[in-house]
Amino acid sequence: MRTFDYVIVGGGLAAVSAVDGIRQFDPDGSIAMFTDESDPPYHRPPLSKEFFQAEGAPRDLLHVKPARWFDAQDGLSLFTDRPVTRLDARAMTVCTADDRRVKGGRILIATGGRPRRLEVPGSHLAGVATLRTAADSEYLREAARCATRVVLVGAGFIGMELASTLSKIDVDAVVVEVAPRVWDRVFPEAVSSFLRRYFEERGVRFMLGSAVTALEGEGRVSRVLLDSGEEVAADLAIMGVGMTPNDELGAEAGLAVHDGIVVDGFGETTAAHIYAAGDVARFPDPVAGGLARVEHWDHARAHGRHAGRNMAGAGEPFDHLSYFFTHVFDLSINVFGETADVDRTIVSGELGSGRSIVYCVTGNRLTGTILINATGAMDDCKALVRARPTVEDLLREFEKPGARPGELVG
Repeated sequence: MRTFDYVIVGGGLAAVSAVDGIRQFDPDGSIAMFTDESDPPYHRPPLSKEFFQAEGAPRDLLHVKPARWFDAQDGLSLFTDRPVTRLDARAMTVCTADDRRVKGGRILIATGGRPRRLEVPGSHLAGVATLRTAADSEYLREAARCATRVVLVGAGFIGMELASTLSKIDVDAVVVEVAPRVWDRVFPEAVSSFLRRYFEERGVRFMLGSAVTALEGEGRVSRVLLDSGEEVAADLAIMGVGMTPNDELGAEAGLAVHDGIVVDGFGETTAAHIYAAGDVARFPDPVAGGLARVEHWDHARAHGRHAGRNMAGAGEPFDHLSYFFTHVFDLSINVFGETADVDRTIVSGELGSGRSIVYCVTGNRLTGTILINATGAMDDCKALVRARPTVEDLLREFEKPGARPGELVG
């Protein structure tokens, strides 16, 4: 049985960011990283956008670290195609699918998540797919180019980003969503309605308030059936209905699990010296309070590095306001804080005409900001969301001559 100072289970952005965090405090400790994919850690946001659009693009364009970086690191061993099947929290060991046991002084679970699938008749037909990995993106890239119409189930990140991408390669996209509006878990009504119109003007069709009841076809999907009785022709159906955290390893080891592995402010689980980070971790939210689980790139990077630093002895509480971003058609959107179920929105500028910012208010306090083509204001908006000013204080800031937030108002 091999022994390492640090064992990292998972091969995504949170995992490799943990390596960076460890090395900031422990330059010499031995590290083992286990991933069930054949690739080293790579970025996932381009899978629905740039990588999808670029026919024949090599996977190394996605890699978080340059070619051969892992080989060049002293004391770091990357094991690809090596899924971990069991964790013994008392013995501080992990067991891989090929029955090898490895012991760690500190163990990090950064196993991410997997796409949910609708359990309806026909959901496992050929041509019904999800998007999570580079291999998924490559398959869908080729399949979409041979398709006349693609049905996207879900109007969240996957569905909306793919709708934009497919339109750019002249593929007809239909988005089916059970909720009455698009991106309903992310944006308030005003922004959601604007985005729907923006997409429709560019040829995307929406069927909102519609649930998929079945997928049909002779061996391969050819139509999607809705609860309204309507049928939608489809050469390809892509499900973007959320993600399930891969928290089984923690649950089977006796760690506290609640839609993700529960950690404290230092990234440590309920078992000493075992940590969790990224999509799979449920952590104390340093801004909004309570426990949260976040599935976005910025959080994976920050939380992974935070866990790695604490595994190496930093002893630092997590204090990062994560943001998420998307790029659809000609819109670059960045979001801080809580923006979906809010009491009021204050729009700076005009949605759809250049640069605009939406301030989201709940209980008379700013809880979030949505920046559309306004990346230069990210630092200001991040600081505002952390401060959570009242509406009155926010408006007073706008009125101050030369005040930085004031320049955001159209």
